[in-house]
Amino acid sequence: MSHCRSLISQVSSSLTCFCRSQSINASRNVVARSLSLSSARNSDDNKNYEINPEFINRNDSCLEYMNILPKRRGWRFQRPTRNFYYKVNINLTATKVEIFLEHSSGKKVVSASSTEWAIRQFLYSGRDFAAAVNTGRVFAERCHRAGIVSVFWDPVSPGGEKVKAILNTLEESGIQIGEDEVVERQFKPGMNYDGKNRMGERKRSDDVQII
Repeated sequence: MSHCRSLISQVSSSLTCFCRSQSINASRNVVARSLSLSSARNSDDNKNYEINPEFINRNDSCLEYMNILPKRRGWRFQRPTRNFYYKVNINLTATKVEIFLEHSSGKKVVSASSTEWAIRQFLYSGRDFAAAVNTGRVFAERCHRAGIVSVFWDPVSPGGEKVKAILNTLEESGIQIGEDEVVERQFKPGMNYDGKNRMGERKRSDDVQII
């Protein structure tokens, strides 16, 4: 009985050693194969790759940056107007200075407020003239980081010294107050009904040119 137990233990130990050796060899083969593939990829130096001459820009705001996208005109006497891409709004209260950028869709894109601790910790007061100027500088920096360099300003009421200081700070920081005109399309799809020759009609006698 003891002889059988010893034989079984020897067989199991040999099988365990065999399985361990097989797993070690398999892992070594995987590592060697990955190293060979990586060296083969790095040895090409991207010589077989070609640059695609056609590039499709899928950025939704690309047409806005080029002033090609038609603006929302709304009604003729609508107030406040919606004829803009990005509109800057200045909110001055008794406790803070808030500046935010509104998209024509109504969403808030960029904002800066003197109540933010990143700005407030460097200010003596959150509502004085210095707070307005420094909040405007931070707002202009955030606009540049968002890729926005021109904004629309529509004053509902004449602003005070703080509003003028904020607008001057934006201009000094490289933000244009006032958006450019929309580039009109030269080609308008559709049928030209005002022309002499329309599709499906024959040439008339006065359209024939004698050479």
